[in-house]
Amino acid sequence: MKQELISKIKLALSTNDFFAGKSVNEETIKKAEKELNVNFDNDYVQFLRLFGGSYTGFPVYGFNNCEMLSEETVIDLTKDFRNSYSIDNRCELIQLSYVISISGNGDPVFISPDNKVWIYYHDDDETEELNKSFEELIEQNLMV
Repeated sequence: MKQELISKIKLALSTNDFFAGKSVNEETIKKAEKELNVNFDNDYVQFLRLFGGSYTGFPVYGFNNCEMLSEETVIDLTKDFRNSYSIDNRCELIQLSYVISISGNGDPVFISPDNKVWIYYHDDDETEELNKSFEELIEQNLMV
């Protein structure tokens, strides 16, 4: 991520500890990638290493989540949605991706192998690209 964005995130999180997670070590991240059989986006990795699971205007799950988010990790969310959707062959893209958030309606927000951010609307059985990158997702939703 650009240094300017990192500085803005730090400022936003400094005003409310409730939104700030705790940093994650490289070993935890590597184990998660292996367990999920994915390569996390570099910006997502950097976010986790600096901020853990945090709310920056958009809830980002990972590890060491902030108080506002549940304790579910990216591993938990990904496995839950993969298992749920594999039963009836919905949202095949999620099988190759990892879930970083859940919308207010319970729809998974995930990053695909090409590092784009998607949402799957389970009620409509439709997938929509939200952002071209994780960094773009954070920039567009950053609370100021």
